[in-house]
Amino acid sequence: MTRLLDARTSQNISFANLGSTITLLANTPTSIGVVGLNATGASGTIRVQFTGIAELLLPMPLASDTVIGLAIVRGTSTSDHEVALALYGTGNTVSPVQVVTINASDYNVPYPPSNELVYTLFLFSTIDSIRIGIESFNAIAFSD
Repeated sequence: MTRLLDARTSQNISFANLGSTITLLANTPTSIGVVGLNATGASGTIRVQFTGIAELLLPMPLASDTVIGLAIVRGTSTSDHEVALALYGTGNTVSPVQVVTINASDYNVPYPPSNELVYTLFLFSTIDSIRIGIESFNAIAFSD
């Protein structure tokens, strides 16, 4: 029988703010959410499910090769184990406001010695842009 271990949310920016001045530098992955899940009492296979969202204001006109991305890692650094990656091309975009989302899972997760599973959501873009919110990261851990 599946057992819920923990569920967490990291809410970095709660609502859209077109007046925001938080810059996302080109080609610089930026942490926008971190969650620590308690895995105490897990048995069998550990599975973690994720959702994430971010909103950017891009300069117009856009180059056809502009990409926005979200990446989830097990840990807190871009050099840690990558769990998921979502890339969005902006080729024929007519709106400067772009919302990107990610839905992913991590299956057969090694049991953490500290009883805590830490995951980080990173946002990046190939051009300088403005982080206008919403930025939210959710994770739910289950075991057998």
